[in-house]
Amino acid sequence: RRAEVGATVRLGEADARHAAVVLRLREGDRVRLMDGRGLVADARLARVGREGVEALVESAVVDPAPRVEVGLAVGVTKGKAWDWTLQKCTEAGVTSIVPILARRSVVRLEAGEAARRREEWMRTVEEACKQCGAAWWPEVALPVSMEAWLAGLGPARESGEARWVAALAEPRRSLLEAARGLGPGIRRAWVAVGPEGDWAPEELDAMRGAGFGGVTLGPNVMRSETAAVAAVVLVRAALDGA
Repeated sequence: RRAEVGATVRLGEADARHAAVVLRLREGDRVRLMDGRGLVADARLARVGREGVEALVESAVVDPAPRVEVGLAVGVTKGKAWDWTLQKCTEAGVTSIVPILARRSVVRLEAGEAARRREEWMRTVEEACKQCGAAWWPEVALPVSMEAWLAGLGPARESGEARWVAALAEPRRSLLEAARGLGPGIRRAWVAVGPEGDWAPEELDAMRGAGFGGVTLGPNVMRSETAAVAAVVLVRAALDGA
């Protein structure tokens, strides 16, 4: 798809406020617009006022989607550490994030709170994408238990997925080595990273049964948020030939 050059785009309320109030942009200033699905347009602000902000599209391209998607299933951590995980994994090129309410997670959500928290997390991801210029925005799923998430996955071979779990107790090989060995038929690579207390034995058993192989991220024991970012970086580097 392509955006029509010469078209006028009206910014959403949050983006309009950010442009006019925070950045103090004025008519004639250039901006870059993204839809999160690969479309990137360069535009010039045509109107900035109380009634809204509009931009005139001057050029537009569509960045191709990643050849192999990188999915992260990660135990939800507390406060700023979780926001940091979302931000940095987005910058590193993650495609989808599944927040896992693991048995050893400190975070617990009240009934009915999951949808509201997911909306907050999606805003964090979108802000990170705009900051780093990512054309494809990752999807953040509703928080879920490991068992419930695995129940929704099909067999790895049939779905064209590679699956790994980073865990201290697992027999492991290098994640970078494993990712570099992916065949041409793989369309998505999942890596699971546990919460502060790592995965519980029953969660590891469930992941092994779903085709997750144990991997290591390196010789040092990392904090959960560090491990999550490292995992995405290693897989993306292998896929991109770094």
